[in-house]
Amino acid sequence: MPILRPIRFVMRRTLSERNIVIALFIMVLVTFSLAQEDTKKMEKGFTAATAFVSSHLLLAEQKETPKQLPTE
Repeated sequence: MPILRPIRFVMRRTLSERNIVIALFIMVLVTFSLAQEDTKKMEKGFTAATAFVSSHLLLAEQKETPKQLPTE
């Protein structure tokens, strides 16, 4: 029986390490999916803010420059 005891210990340790690896892998997947969602939200807000600023700058520029009459 003394031979079986170390084998059981090794099997338990292997199963425990495997469970830790699985748990870490799941945590990484969840973290990356949350980060991706946040990145999409930030990009959406950045795009909207850029469009808002650029439209106002365009309007301001059009008001400042007088329209030239076409010369014939």
